Amino acid sequence: MKNYTHYLDYTVEQWVEDPDFLKWLKEPNSDYYSVFSRLKKMEPDVAQKMDEAQNLLFEMIAVEPSLSKDTVEKIWKGVQRETRKSKQISRTMQIWRVSVAATVLLVLGFTVLMHNVNSGVSYNDLSENISLDSIKNVTLKIGDNSEILLSNKAEVMITDDNRIIVRTAKGEEMSMSGVEFSDKKMGWLAVPKGKRASVSFADGSKATLRPGSKIVFPSEFGKINREIFVEGEVFMEVTKNKLKPFIVKTDKMDVEVLGTSFDVQAYPSQNTQSVILVTGLVNVKTTSNRVTQITPNQKFTLNASSNTEIVKQVKVYDYISWKEDILSFESEKLSVVLKAISNYYGITFNYNAEQLNQITLSGKLNLNDNIEDVMLVLTATANIKYETINTNIIKIDVKQ
Repeated sequence: MKNYTHYLDYTVEQWVEDPDFLKWLKEPNSDYYSVFSRLKKMEPDVAQKMDEAQNLLFEMIAVEPSLSKDTVEKIWKGVQRETRKSKQISRTMQIWRVSVAATVLLVLGFTVLMHNVNSGVSYNDLSENISLDSIKNVTLKIGDNSEILLSNKAEVMITDDNRIIVRTAKGEEMSMSGVEFSDKKMGWLAVPKGKRASVSFADGSKATLRPGSKIVFPSEFGKINREIFVEGEVFMEVTKNKLKPFIVKTDKMDVEVLGTSFDVQAYPSQNTQSVILVTGLVNVKTTSNRVTQITPNQKFTLNASSNTEIVKQVKVYDYISWKEDILSFESEKLSVVLKAISNYYGITFNYNAEQLNQITLSGKLNLNDNIEDVMLVLTATANIKYETINTNIIKIDVKQ
């Protein structure tokens, strides 16, 4: 499909001859052609020309109802030959009408299969090939290239010319020599527990990954949308493009935005997945094909076990403060707080869940502190004591 900006200046004749527009008339609810639906809704002048073209096309169908499939195909081949000879639209009206009628009949009369840049990609399969339990460092893989180990809090940047640049937490930048996106390959970034990283895409959008998360993304976004796959938790800052939505996919839902900031939680070990919206608007589509729109300061939660959905007002900061290395919580069970700390520092807590669920906490923890400082804050706040078994295990008990 042509670059979407071309459509803004289209004449009625250009709309009539655009093959993607014709296919949209056949499948107006298709996600692949949703750019035309958005154009009609957001650009009144463009919508008027689209309506005129649509009326003209349907008039042509009415006067050419008896063409056989073979005849249509012959005419269509002739149209393609003529198109290759010249792109001018100023041919005789008779040739133009026959060409367009053949095109319309071909598109509206037969099944047309269109393929996105990501056609045939199984995000679930790609994600399953990445085991967070088997890696200890932030890991990047591009297509068939070898895995690349990155430092903690590294930012991967994809440039307009498909180069990969990595910026370290200290601000140092290095170009990944010999590692380029090509041939529409897929890439992935995996962030184990105790680590952080982010990806900045060529369109300016950015995904910040929480520890224990991974993301799969294409070498270049499709012509109709921008699409990535997430497992774990990411904070998204999406560059606005009203004609090319950004879609964050999980194994249970699609989150579609035009330009906004939001948090997606989709941990495979949990029955619930959620979206917390900071700015803008998002549409959440679940595997049951229900679509829910949420507004800022709302949290959408999908319970996969009961197949239920809930939208409620929340304090957004409590859910996104991790991006600033702050763990914020209000009247939260201690066991839940410990799980978040475990995920961030990559350590294991041993404790009696039933006992700790009786203790709730409110406050903030600075995750830039070392684990010993964090534990001192917890023991000063809650009625607990701890013992460091080794560098990876801490035992928690309730004080008697």
